[in-house]
Amino acid sequence: MISSKEKIKSALLITLFLMAMVLTYWVMGDDPLVRDDEANALETGSSKLSAYVNPQGYFVSFGGLSYTRIYDETLQEGIWGEIRPFILSTLANHSPVEVIDRSEYVSAFSGKSLLLRMSASISASDFYSLFSEGVVDGDVTDIVPYEYLLKDESTRSVYIYDKVHETYYRLRNEVQSHDIAGLVDVVGDTSYQEYLKISDRFSLANTVDDSYNRLNYELIPFSYSYDIPIVELKMDSEADSTQLSEEVHAISSKIFGDRMDFVKRLKDVNGSTILMYGYGEKALTISQSGALTYHEQLKGTSESTLNFKEAFSLAAGGVEAFGTQPDGLSLIYYVTTQKGYIFYFGYKLNTYAVTGDASGWFPIHVTIEGNQITEIYKDVKVSESFRSDRDKSDIMPIDDCLTNNFLEVSIYFLQDNNIYDTALNTIEYYFPIRSEISSADMCYLASGNTEMIPVWRVIISGRTYIFNAHSGELMKTYR
Repeated sequence: MISSKEKIKSALLITLFLMAMVLTYWVMGDDPLVRDDEANALETGSSKLSAYVNPQGYFVSFGGLSYTRIYDETLQEGIWGEIRPFILSTLANHSPVEVIDRSEYVSAFSGKSLLLRMSASISASDFYSLFSEGVVDGDVTDIVPYEYLLKDESTRSVYIYDKVHETYYRLRNEVQSHDIAGLVDVVGDTSYQEYLKISDRFSLANTVDDSYNRLNYELIPFSYSYDIPIVELKMDSEADSTQLSEEVHAISSKIFGDRMDFVKRLKDVNGSTILMYGYGEKALTISQSGALTYHEQLKGTSESTLNFKEAFSLAAGGVEAFGTQPDGLSLIYYVTTQKGYIFYFGYKLNTYAVTGDASGWFPIHVTIEGNQITEIYKDVKVSESFRSDRDKSDIMPIDDCLTNNFLEVSIYFLQDNNIYDTALNTIEYYFPIRSEISSADMCYLASGNTEMIPVWRVIISGRTYIFNAHSGELMKTYR
């Protein structure tokens, strides 16, 4: 006969065995450390999508060959807040779309007018969906506005440049009008910087032939007697510190929950720190430069079930929850993939966009597969202080940047335009090079991990040139 003591021992052994099985499942099972509500902490859609889709270039014509460009973010927000409702109304309530030629479009930017240049190539239908539950007519659905132009003499019209399809349009609003003249006057009352159109500055109608861009309406400063300070940085996160920064702790708690004792901390051969959950289902990498990358394995099907607005909302929500949100955050570019979307974001320091030194560089990107985020990359620098350049206070003129680097710029210009000329005549290509400038932006570029310096980002014949805005040095070029 089995004694009562032996029965108790057997019962205890069975209980301990069952507890061990439960604990083993808890530790080794799928997604054991994070509850469902914690696992989705980065996957709450954003409710302020309109804040991330806005013009990145604001160009004003006062008429009479007088222009300016607005970098002040408060003024930009005010203008966009006034203009956006009219643009949305025009997309939804317009007479038949007119296709116009480039000369008519450029002419519209000669009198009192306002030109807004968007950062991301978003179709009119997707753009409209971010602000309204309605839909636009089929005749504008596939238009991809790169620029919106409004002039005071056409108070019901919006001119659109579709860069993707290289087409210019005019849409006439049937229910509403705008007051661009009033906005232009407001800008005129500020201490604005004088700009000129490239076609006027270099008299392109008389200096280049029809094979070049004689109607170039890109704006460049007329005066450069001002300074843009160098930005001294503090790191958004530190990989080398023994104790991870508050920024990383805040992010990791959303990714892994509060049970960090179950998360492995690894050191990569490149010096990066990796926080890994389980067998790599989730991982947070902190590079030596401070860049943060979050990876999560795809759960379930990889087929995308989200439309553009839903995917963008998910991506923006992930960025909002992924540490400190930088100033001027905006959607710059996006691509559709077989599994979903990849959204690329930019940001600003001291009102100027932060740029990179290589093609395809973006400081933030979010990958959506199916209906979940599988990757977030963030390389954001935070300003600590500002200082002026000791040797030179004024900004180097764009024309001087090109002249001082004539040999390199000319060689690339000939190469990019398939021109074979061994003479490299300075006079011959001086005006053609300037006629092909399609963009000239003041930006900030990282100089190591300690500071950001002001640079001119100039695009000529599809090639990007990065010039030090204080010295004029050609720092980088790429296509």
